[in-house]
Amino acid sequence: MPIITERTSLTRSSDPPTYVEYAGMMRARRSRVRQFQCCVCAILLSLLVMALIMSISYELSPRVLDPDETPNESPTAAPNLTTLLQLGSPLDAFLPRQSLDGNSPEPEEHPINHQSLTQEEWSGAVKIGKEAIVARLKANEVATSFMPGEMSPNIRHSYAVSTGPTAGRLALAGVGEVAASRHVESSRRAKGFPSAFGAYFDGKWSGVSTCVDNDESLKCDWTRKYRNINGTCNYPGNKGAAFTPFRRALPPAYFDGIDAPRSGASGRALPSPREISLRVHGPSPSSNPSFTVMLAVFGQFIDHDMTATANGRGKNDSTLACCPPSKGHPECFPVAIGPGDPAYDYAGKTCMEFVRSSPAAQCKIGPRQQLNQVTGFIDGSVIYGSDDVTASSLRSPKSGKLRMFKTPDGRFLLPLSTDPNDGCNRPRERSRGRYCFTSGDARANENLHLTTMHILWARQHNSIVDRLSKENPSWSDDKLYQEGRRIVGAQLQHITYNEFLPLVLGERDVALRGLRPLNGGTHRETESEAPEPTIANNFATSAFRFAHSLLPGLMKMTDAQNGTEDYIELHRMLFNPYSLYSRKGVESSVMSAASNNIQRTSPHVTSELTRHLFEDPLDRSEDKPRLPCGLDLVSLNIQRGRDHGLPGYTSWRKYCNLTRPQKFEDLEEIMDSETLREIERVYGEVDDVDLYTGALAEKTTGDGIVGPTFSCLIGDQFQRLQRGDRFWYENAQHPYPFTEEQLMEIRKTTLARLICDCSDSIDKIQPQVMRSVDASNPITSCNDIPMPNFTLWRETN
Repeated sequence: MPIITERTSLTRSSDPPTYVEYAGMMRARRSRVRQFQCCVCAILLSLLVMALIMSISYELSPRVLDPDETPNESPTAAPNLTTLLQLGSPLDAFLPRQSLDGNSPEPEEHPINHQSLTQEEWSGAVKIGKEAIVARLKANEVATSFMPGEMSPNIRHSYAVSTGPTAGRLALAGVGEVAASRHVESSRRAKGFPSAFGAYFDGKWSGVSTCVDNDESLKCDWTRKYRNINGTCNYPGNKGAAFTPFRRALPPAYFDGIDAPRSGASGRALPSPREISLRVHGPSPSSNPSFTVMLAVFGQFIDHDMTATANGRGKNDSTLACCPPSKGHPECFPVAIGPGDPAYDYAGKTCMEFVRSSPAAQCKIGPRQQLNQVTGFIDGSVIYGSDDVTASSLRSPKSGKLRMFKTPDGRFLLPLSTDPNDGCNRPRERSRGRYCFTSGDARANENLHLTTMHILWARQHNSIVDRLSKENPSWSDDKLYQEGRRIVGAQLQHITYNEFLPLVLGERDVALRGLRPLNGGTHRETESEAPEPTIANNFATSAFRFAHSLLPGLMKMTDAQNGTEDYIELHRMLFNPYSLYSRKGVESSVMSAASNNIQRTSPHVTSELTRHLFEDPLDRSEDKPRLPCGLDLVSLNIQRGRDHGLPGYTSWRKYCNLTRPQKFEDLEEIMDSETLREIERVYGEVDDVDLYTGALAEKTTGDGIVGPTFSCLIGDQFQRLQRGDRFWYENAQHPYPFTEEQLMEIRKTTLARLICDCSDSIDKIQPQVMRSVDASNPITSCNDIPMPNFTLWRETN
């Protein structure tokens, strides 16, 4: 039997050997396949080597992400900012949903501000940020908080810097962002790489983006007639909207470059703000006979219209306690109290409570920034609110009006706040059916004059709506509300620039900056590139707090009908609005503000604000333990500036193109000698002087009431607010500008006329109520003070 091999035919031997040709064909094909496989292997090997080289290069230097690169997005989009602002869950609901080793958010397409993060940096930053948020939530759980309903100065202070749940949730995103920034910067320094400050970064903590300017749900209609209640769709990038960061005019001077409060220029600790307050800002009674307390009252009202810094809070939005024996918290930054303190020694206290302002989410790598909870425009948000929920709660269900509380004698006050833990309401007053009030701003009850101003402007809205409704009976509830709100906002702007700013900055500076309202029916032509109107950090934290030095310690209250006078301590007017329930309450409050003179501009502040701030004015007769002194407003202002990383006073002199002092002797012509000596003794280094102390100590050089540094910073901010606000009442470029005839009527607006129309029984007052009565500003019958004519708003179609 023949041996069978691979070549043996399986057919009979007589069959033709056809397999020989097929085998040759297969050998040729296998040869070509092997050649192709070799080529493929060579190509793959080359690609592998190239990838290895690129990977090594990637590790040695940061790869800049392509700005046109589009990431892989999941089919279900993350909740946007609008969703976040509507969330009603407590802070703990912000706990990241992904595990720390889960998938990290991908970088999104976004304009590059400085230098983009590498993918490795991005992922690491997200992980570190999440860990920081978890740690913060745990710290909130164990931190010591003040008991709800406790009527202490610290509780009242927490309401004076009221922070809502929305700000609290956004602040947690800020916590993650600060931690991420510290991680990225530390890593880059270790590698010798440049700073990543300005690089876009959105951690999407809990799957939510906090980038307002990148929120696709905000599709702005730039032709709309009325403002959004939250300030969005006014300036590009939603600058100035509620719940967005402040603006930095100068880079912050944090001790560690990221978020540690400012320290001395040489690295040493700065003197305690309380020591500075006692030695530099001690009381020195004076009087400026030219101006009334109404100047400071109106200033506080518009300040609250533009600024509301969010503060750190504990679990369930509680007020944190920082001084011993409390457990402390990462956001605690108490003011040290030295031995021999004239007020705190008696109380046995070694520190003053202070909680840092919440970090804002900026959607970029960089130093800590702070959050503004209200719209950064002069738009009446202090009256109407800065979010839809608040605005809706304040509206009457019909007629376009605001809700009001009607007293038994037929007067209208603000709606009542029945919350027993609001820092104002008291059981004794509740038993009498008297409550504190609610408005568009949570600080409405802070002092009697401020509450009165809120009442006047709420009444003004309803009065205007009544007139509009008479002229246009067919207008809907919403049309009446929006038109009334639009006119009130215009009147608030006009009074600010026509009556308030010329006194603060002086006529010369107002003229140089072009801040005066125009005449007649003239519209203002806007600039081709409007300046960013966002409120500057220095303005909110220091410059616009100048008026604290203007307030007198005693307020004269006159009863013209009975011919009597009485004096009340300033601190007894804080969180004590109950006199407004009496028939003459509003009139008495208005007339006291319009008749009392302010103090002269100086670094000196009444002890009512440096020793008795936020004391309970009604608890002295109650048998309960209490701190025998209040807080110190000057100390709080200085500490807040350090908390925000504001550079020292000398840096701001340079920023304003003023002489930058190199030594204390350079300030001899700028400050009075006694104040300068005390500043030198307490600080030691001229570059260490805080902005608030240095600028407040400057002599005034013009016809305004503030020194050159504050004049520069305040003037710049109001210039931006006028020219960067798309809805500015004089703006010719607005799609629906006021007509020339309507502008002429709005320009008749004065605070005196508003008081005549909206107070209960005032029938005469000086036409310029922020100025004292004199020959050029005499007491005048309300009938002789011009008022706007609202027939110009009648629709003829």
